[in-house]
Amino acid sequence: MRKIEFGNHWLVNFFGLEIHMDTMLTAWIAMILLIIFALTVTRNLNRIPGRLQIFSEMIMEFIEGISVGQMGNEGYKHIMLIGSLFLFILISNLLGQVPLKLYHLSEGEFASPTNDLNVTVALALIVSVYYLGSGILKSGIKYFRHYFQPFWFMAPLNFMEDLTRPLSLAIRLFGNILAGEVIILVILSIVPQFLFFAPIPFMLFELFVAFIQAFIFAVLASSYVAAATAGHDEHKIQSTTS
Repeated sequence: MRKIEFGNHWLVNFFGLEIHMDTMLTAWIAMILLIIFALTVTRNLNRIPGRLQIFSEMIMEFIEGISVGQMGNEGYKHIMLIGSLFLFILISNLLGQVPLKLYHLSEGEFASPTNDLNVTVALALIVSVYYLGSGILKSGIKYFRHYFQPFWFMAPLNFMEDLTRPLSLAIRLFGNILAGEVIILVILSIVPQFLFFAPIPFMLFELFVAFIQAFIFAVLASSYVAAATAGHDEHKIQSTTS
């Protein structure tokens, strides 16, 4: 059986901070791919769209459906965040299926940025700051009234709910992506080398998981923003259902 390792990172000290350089590089690859795609699509927009423009419009309609479906017309204001999260997470998840592991680093490995808990926590914190800020901008100081509903002594529990949301978002995404990559590594380690195609069915399934996890993250982020920007009564209803 071949030795398998996961969870190791290429650590670089930067002004006293330890940075996971392998995660940083793959995250930048994901961002660069998105920027190139966006520039390519928007460079030559036509009234009669070509195939690439049609494809990009389908993506935007899908993202719009997530945002507006959760928030109604209010969702149009937040499409930029929801779309950025969905596309970045999707590309990051898919990078784990690219055979970057064929290139061996002295430390760490090239894998999905989202298999690093630091990345998923950062994404979840962005969502938390965004929906809290959106709620305060929408309702002002009245936003904090929901912490005292239905009874004033529920305030600590309601506050803990807001604190645990980013944790659940981060762990869900991290756990699913890491588990998929570990399964593929385990299969590669136990099958003979001439059966290199054995993990292909699992890799195809992981393509589906990569999309589903990006979709779930975007939907939950939308629901949190919807709850924060809704009226007082709606806030409690949506918060409960999420």
